[in-house]
Amino acid sequence: MVPETVYLHYLDALLSGDKNQCTLIVTNLLNKNASIKEIYMDLFQRSMYRIGQMWERKKCSIADEHIATNITQSLIEFVRANSIATNNSSRLALITCLDKEHHELGARMVSGYLEANGWQTIFIGSNVPQNTIIETIRDKKPDLMGISSSFYINLIRIYKLIQAIKEDFYDLEIIVGGQAFRLEGGEGVSGYHKVKYITCLNGLEIYLQKYHNN
Repeated sequence: MVPETVYLHYLDALLSGDKNQCTLIVTNLLNKNASIKEIYMDLFQRSMYRIGQMWERKKCSIADEHIATNITQSLIEFVRANSIATNNSSRLALITCLDKEHHELGARMVSGYLEANGWQTIFIGSNVPQNTIIETIRDKKPDLMGISSSFYINLIRIYKLIQAIKEDFYDLEIIVGGQAFRLEGGEGVSGYHKVKYITCLNGLEIYLQKYHNN
């Protein structure tokens, strides 16, 4: 677990837009063998949630939030590049956000965590149209599909995407996550075949253990 003093130091640097200091803090954690899950959850996720709360309360500006997002995005990739697994498998995960969804930090962390656990991943990105997602599944033939969304109003469109995927790829494993599911707790996906709501990287870790044991 990332020490509280380190988290507070990082949060202060992030709010100041000090990318160099943020990078130094993350590098020190990596040198101390902090896991990718610890850094992603205890540092990146926690600090961005905090900044989001501060923005909602008008304690920081939209510029502060955007700068913090850009720094975090680059550091997610930095940690991913320093956490590549040595026991790579042939399993492929396709990770995306649906169209009109521009928040992709969570999806990027899922992609990085999967790679650290030996998976090959393709991160399509944010704001991806449904037909493009379907075409990419058909082209890349992934073993696992990950879909992230931050806005509750997108839930109906997520269910439509899942339905469309299942019509052509019924047995494809799908995981969904993000703040969009926070209020309903993923109940909306419970009736779909091989679709799992993942709350956080701890949940993803448990899911992968069961996946590999099947």
